[in-house]
Amino acid sequence: MNNTKDKRLIISGLLAAPFYLVLIFTLGVLEPEFSHLTKPMSLLGGVPGMRGMIFNVGVAFTGVLVIIFGLALWRQLPAKISAKIAFILFVTGGVGLIGAGMFHCNEGCKNILIEPDIVGRLHSVASLLAGMGTGLAPFFVWVAIRGSANWKSFAMPTLMAAIFSNLPGITFWITFSTGFRLYSVEGLIQRLGFVIVLIWMFFIAMRLWRLLSHDK
Repeated sequence: MNNTKDKRLIISGLLAAPFYLVLIFTLGVLEPEFSHLTKPMSLLGGVPGMRGMIFNVGVAFTGVLVIIFGLALWRQLPAKISAKIAFILFVTGGVGLIGAGMFHCNEGCKNILIEPDIVGRLHSVASLLAGMGTGLAPFFVWVAIRGSANWKSFAMPTLMAAIFSNLPGITFWITFSTGFRLYSVEGLIQRLGFVIVLIWMFFIAMRLWRLLSHDK
């Protein structure tokens, strides 16, 4: 086992949450009248000029971090089919984030909300993949770590993270697709699921780092 190489991979899980949170909150503050409570994150990608570009590149970079973290975790999990499925889901989620950054909103997300075009539809599909991949992966990680002595204290928190990260996403997509929009809290609902996954990734990465530090 190459601990140095694996530790380098694990850094992705430690970086993803702080990087993404700083990204969206900083750009949100800079954008006049933008509210994290009511506005979807994708609107930040449609801001003209450098700020929109920074957001979209940042989203894609977060996707890369998610994929690398998935690989790092897979290398350390018990050799089970559920661990492999979790890795595939992390890759799916990461690719979805990369796609969401590439096929981004135009100004005001008119290409999604008002006059949907091919780019807007691809953004929606990529965002759905990102949410499904990152949301379902913790369920399979939980299956993989059940009964493992190294992960005993992380099994239940992982299951809770899996459950609570999916509830906001399911609510968001149902209300968004049916037109029964929860405008007053729609932005918060959209953020909650992904933020829970990122925070879970951070603590799992910390656990991986400790395991590798002791395995010398």
